[in-house]
Amino acid sequence: MADHASRHACSRRAVLYARLIPPAFSKSGPRIGFLPWRDCTWFFRVFLTLAIPVLISACASYGPYHPNTSAEPLNSVRGPKDGRYKLAFIEFGDQGSALDTSQRKVALDVIHEAQRPLLFVYIHGWQNNANSGDVCRFEHFIDTVSRFPEITGRKLNVIGVYIAWRGVDITLPIAKFLTFWSRKSAGATIAAQNGCLATISELALAARAPNKTYHHCVLLGHSFGGLVLENTISHSILDASSNGSRNTSPWDMAVAFNAADSSIGSRQLMSELDYLYKYDPIRHAYVGRAPGAEKGSVTAENQPFLIILQSENDRATGQFFPIGTELFNIVNLRAHWDKVPVPGSNGQKVSEREFYNHTPGNNKYLVNYHVVPRGETSPPPGLRANENRAFEANIKENHPDYSFYTSEHNDGHEKHVCHNGDYNPDEFRPSTGHEIWRRWQFVYTGNARVPCWIVRVPKEIIWGHGGLWSDNSVAMLAALFRIHFPLTAEGVVIPQQRAVAPKSPDLRQLNQDKTR
Repeated sequence: MADHASRHACSRRAVLYARLIPPAFSKSGPRIGFLPWRDCTWFFRVFLTLAIPVLISACASYGPYHPNTSAEPLNSVRGPKDGRYKLAFIEFGDQGSALDTSQRKVALDVIHEAQRPLLFVYIHGWQNNANSGDVCRFEHFIDTVSRFPEITGRKLNVIGVYIAWRGVDITLPIAKFLTFWSRKSAGATIAAQNGCLATISELALAARAPNKTYHHCVLLGHSFGGLVLENTISHSILDASSNGSRNTSPWDMAVAFNAADSSIGSRQLMSELDYLYKYDPIRHAYVGRAPGAEKGSVTAENQPFLIILQSENDRATGQFFPIGTELFNIVNLRAHWDKVPVPGSNGQKVSEREFYNHTPGNNKYLVNYHVVPRGETSPPPGLRANENRAFEANIKENHPDYSFYTSEHNDGHEKHVCHNGDYNPDEFRPSTGHEIWRRWQFVYTGNARVPCWIVRVPKEIIWGHGGLWSDNSVAMLAALFRIHFPLTAEGVVIPQQRAVAPKSPDLRQLNQDKTR
């Protein structure tokens, strides 16, 4: 039914194109070049007659792809027979409404049943949906996590929730790239509405229910999914409760990979955080700027509210995104741009066009961390994992200097786990047998030092736009997880302290953010 409705809507659009052609004129009517107008319109009508079926057949299904029915009430959740992980789907339409409201309930039931949930909520990007190859790659990720001794030893319940939307609406090889603007707009719409935020919040709250003996909720987003993630949670990051608690959102960690969004919102978020906080190098923390606020308003440096990871060789966001946004500016005759201050620069102002045309990870004014190489090294002792051993090395120990390991050649070998988009959780996956151990470090660059990290990452870790699921990228994510949630000497996770909202600083600091 959903597939039929989707194609019907797409066919209506194609028919509308045909109606744009005016009726044929008489033989003595206007001409285009050497052809009478009547012959031209005949040509266009023949062309559209042939093109319309092609356009209709190229329309992607709308969904839901995993509907729950009376015959299959748990169709939106799956996992291996031994229960080491669960994967649930929640699908949204172009206007941000849930396509099947029962999917959220089923996902919540899975979390409620888990005693020690480690929850990953992932929002996919452009050219993907709830039935694309990205599903396989995400499932491989949560399966890999569920197998590591550090996870099995703690008896954690690994749960993945795949937040899906219509990231692809045309499947024609060339035409699908022209959907950049419509899919970017759809992602922004979903983020602006209430459904996605309400769903993420409820999932995270279920994970941290009082009866849980362990819980963590990590939000992930990629490409336009990074756009959805950042815009969905940015207001919650700046939220404060009535008792003064800052960032009262129930999730624990949020990471966007190669976010395909303009950096206007990121600049505003960083400006607000710079207005509220200053960095204290002695305490390794962000403290309130108002006099006396540093006694209570403290956010640990290792627990930023949002992390944006950007591959250094990502052409999609580094080259094509500026072209797409600039074309949009030309078509919409957008010529006026305000000058806005660069966060942390004591009032330096640049055209807002710089932020509109560049994504956060490709904006030189916002990137505040780099991953820098520290050379080849040897693996640490005591590792028990067979696959991607750097993951285990990174998650089993603290990283006070923000350094971490990778252990694999970034050659795309992980892609072989997906067979025509399908994933087999029972398939044996031996070690690559070709390790190359390297050490890396997160290093501050000099831009605004606020609890929002925008990080440039070498191609040896994240290759291009879609390399977020590589072994080295996953190993880096394990390091970020342990940096965010360090261990005590006894190996217990240190409880996370909620930040207290700092009092507003003086007016002079606020005035620096005026446009010019």
